[in-house]
Amino acid sequence: MSKSNTDIQIPEAIPELERGPVWLRQRRQSSRQSYNSTPIPQRGLHLWRYTDPQRFVVDRGDASDTVYDENYDRIRQVELKHLESGHLSALVTDLGGREIEFYGIEKLGERGVAVMPVSEAVEKHHDLVERYLYELVSSSVGKFEAMNGALWNDGIFIYVPDGVTVDRPIHLIRELGRTDSVQFPRLLVVVGKNAELTLVDEYGGGAFGTQAGTSYSNGAVEIFGLEGSRTRYVTLQRQSAATTSYLTHRAGIERGASMLTLALAFGGAVTKQNFGVVLNGPGAESKIYGLLFGAGHQHFDNHTLHHHSSGQTRSDIDFKVVLRDRAISAYTGLIRIDPHAKSCEAYQENRNLLLNKGCRAETIPELEILNEDVTCTHGATLGPIDPLMVHYLQSRGIEHREAVRMIVAGFVSDTLRQVPADLRDRISEVVNQRLEHL
Repeated sequence: MSKSNTDIQIPEAIPELERGPVWLRQRRQSSRQSYNSTPIPQRGLHLWRYTDPQRFVVDRGDASDTVYDENYDRIRQVELKHLESGHLSALVTDLGGREIEFYGIEKLGERGVAVMPVSEAVEKHHDLVERYLYELVSSSVGKFEAMNGALWNDGIFIYVPDGVTVDRPIHLIRELGRTDSVQFPRLLVVVGKNAELTLVDEYGGGAFGTQAGTSYSNGAVEIFGLEGSRTRYVTLQRQSAATTSYLTHRAGIERGASMLTLALAFGGAVTKQNFGVVLNGPGAESKIYGLLFGAGHQHFDNHTLHHHSSGQTRSDIDFKVVLRDRAISAYTGLIRIDPHAKSCEAYQENRNLLLNKGCRAETIPELEILNEDVTCTHGATLGPIDPLMVHYLQSRGIEHREAVRMIVAGFVSDTLRQVPADLRDRISEVVNQRLEHL
């Protein structure tokens, strides 16, 4: 995988562009053309104020013959035990979009729930895939979304029929290869009317040291919640220290549907994530809870969007950031309410906890409210731990370092309570490891 200070063009004749039926090949080619003709975003404008877009310009690389992190086998075995003990409904492992394995899907299949590669779904669920794939994440969103649209090898498709409740989570583990590997994960989820699904989407692996090279991940997630559906989507980014990661998530929910998005980010060198939900029908409700913990020289750039395209809808965002060392976080949150979307409620909060002087956080709330019949608030906090809180705990005989750990643990506790049981111990372990070095 190579990078330069100039754009890289996607060739016309490569294997990825020939995958799938005619309509899919046409969409891949259209994405390639859009990517090649779209200039690299200009540094400093809007969502690229704090992150250099050149970091995400890469060639296709090689993901087929890479060595995967030994941590992958350990985590895979842990999740297989959770599947055997009944904590999960199914487990899917995805190595670079080239080796996708499915565990425990037989019982789901008996209830009409489909969990399969997109390459299989285009045959068995043609109508759903052709209708929804590229509907929310396509070249119209941006240059790097067009890159994924052209170069993804194979993806994961999940469909829950009307009225079916998947009562335990489906867990996806998407593992990036080591040095100089490139991954373009793709996920399409359709949750039927009055159906229910909890989905854990975990991204790991990648290069450990920049001396030998880096790894790159560019992911796209599309989730459709039909009328009255209930969807919980948890994404965990735990990629290795020399990984550059880009992820675009978009969900569309209809009348009476609910969507909970839980975004957790701990890994990578440079991470840019875009989370968005479009509320398309009265009674639709979306909540986004975010938590990132940065250390060393990590760089995080997160953007959230709640688009109220229908009246009588409600949204809520609570995005928390903890930084130490020289880590950097930039957060931009947009609430958009259309002119005809009356009687909407929208709330947004971003809280940043800085554990030392070397780290930095930026927060930019954005409101685009095009009618007056709304209730909308936003807020942001940024600063160190209150010394009075530390002093109070020390006066009770608690050492300074332990007092700081207790305060941070309390800061993130509300978010961690939203994490599914099979993942909660591992997330808590990551947080505790970061706190040990305070």
